[in-house]
Amino acid sequence: MDDIEQQVRAPTGSDPRVLQNAAVLSVQEVMTGDEATAKDARVRAAEAVARAPYISVKQARSQIGQHGKTYRENISAAKQQGITAMQAATAAVSAGAILALVALALGALASWFGGTIGTKRRCVVQTETLPRTI
Repeated sequence: MDDIEQQVRAPTGSDPRVLQNAAVLSVQEVMTGDEATAKDARVRAAEAVARAPYISVKQARSQIGQHGKTYRENISAAKQQGITAMQAATAAVSAGAILALVALALGALASWFGGTIGTKRRCVVQTETLPRTI
């Protein structure tokens, strides 16, 4: 969005800052507004951009269209990067969960072995009493 704002502000020459700000705000409204008001916002943005650098409304509409295309491409690229990052994070978390499961199973097995080896066995000794003979 900053790149588009710089492009709108750049060719204004010696026009007052009010025209620059109006042009920038109109272009931002086109880029970030909803589709219901987009047509009206495009017309206002084209008029504001056309007044600022003294270009024709047709050229301004063309510039607004180009700015909109650039904005949508940047948003699409950002979404794709976000999706890629989320997929990588999901893969890392699932691999970590699997390793944690293996570690837990090995720990349980080791504790079972340690418990069986380290305990004393009870020996049952049967004694038999024999009668004494003298």
